[in-house]
Amino acid sequence: MMEETTTFADDRALLVERAAVHLFRMPPSVPWEDATHRVPAIEVIVLELTVNGRPAYGFSYTVGVGGTAVRALIQDYCLSQLVGRDARYVIGAWKSLYYHLHRTGMGAITTLALAAIDVALWEVRAQASGRPLHLEMGGSARSIPAYTSGIDLHLSPEELFGLQQVKQAEGYEWFKIKVGLPRQADDIARIAAAREAIGPDAHLVLDANQSWDLGEAVRRCRAFEPFNVSWIEEPLAPEDIGGHATLRSKTGIPLAVGESLYTAQSVRDYLVADAVDIVQADIARVGGLTPWLRIANLAAACNRPVAPHFLVELSLHALCAVDNGLVLENVRGGSLHDLGLAREAIRVVRGAALPSTIAGHGVTLEIAGNQRHRVPASDYVFDDIRSHKE
Repeated sequence: MMEETTTFADDRALLVERAAVHLFRMPPSVPWEDATHRVPAIEVIVLELTVNGRPAYGFSYTVGVGGTAVRALIQDYCLSQLVGRDARYVIGAWKSLYYHLHRTGMGAITTLALAAIDVALWEVRAQASGRPLHLEMGGSARSIPAYTSGIDLHLSPEELFGLQQVKQAEGYEWFKIKVGLPRQADDIARIAAAREAIGPDAHLVLDANQSWDLGEAVRRCRAFEPFNVSWIEEPLAPEDIGGHATLRSKTGIPLAVGESLYTAQSVRDYLVADAVDIVQADIARVGGLTPWLRIANLAAACNRPVAPHFLVELSLHALCAVDNGLVLENVRGGSLHDLGLAREAIRVVRGAALPSTIAGHGVTLEIAGNQRHRVPASDYVFDDIRSHKE
């Protein structure tokens, strides 16, 4: 007797018919300043794929530097690899493009380019299945706590106090502020103001943006411990795994690391060294949703939660797709909606973020309405005027 077999109800290929890349440079809607830099603009790299006559968009970003290089890498070396490819095979495409690009080095420009492609392919697949992205990726939660995050080192303690009270009234229970001022006393004044505003039980997290060496990080963390800090983020340079491991042994404040790591292997090294408590891998910077899921699984295997950096529209889906998601970063002025590139804002109800229920990532991009922010292709010619001297 022959065994019955089952097949996919719809096994038609989703072939990429067209691919194009766009770049937008957009100022934050509120001032951004931390311990190491001011942010003049966010560059958003948008990959547009056409499949069965329908557009699907993936995106990546930079903090104001390198966007044209990311665009050029996609345009000159990746678009030809995408046209004609079956978009259902997202992981296979990521691996193929990884090997196509890996001799440029896996970091920054390369992974940011891979991310825009990977997100676009996931979007095609989710649209075709009719499922929201978090369900297409696995599905774990219907909502996730969110924290209000400010790039706010320029604010006085009094201004910070008022802002945190406003956000608490909106229902937030998690709050992040910047630290890293030259004087420790000034950092403490801001932390004290934030803690007073939100009360003793709310979660307060700090971000130092790599501003200290190990000795200073130990001193500051010990001074901050009385304020019941839920984590301190990037106290040291991301390359200093040993320093993070030492700092972790000398403070009771959990360490959050990951936004400046670009590969799953780098995150693994932190986990093996027991140098991190909360993994903050950035979906764009690690190369997209495909490697981010690997990182989330690595963290879960080591009993560590994930709380991805930035890209709130994608991070929300990613957190609701895994079982070790902790909290969503909602940066004031930094969402695609805040920047004016997305039509709808994410939903946050009493401090909980709810992913879109429509097929795909749910981000409707305002491409046509943002032509003033589009970065044109460069046609500059740099000429050494000394060569023209007689």
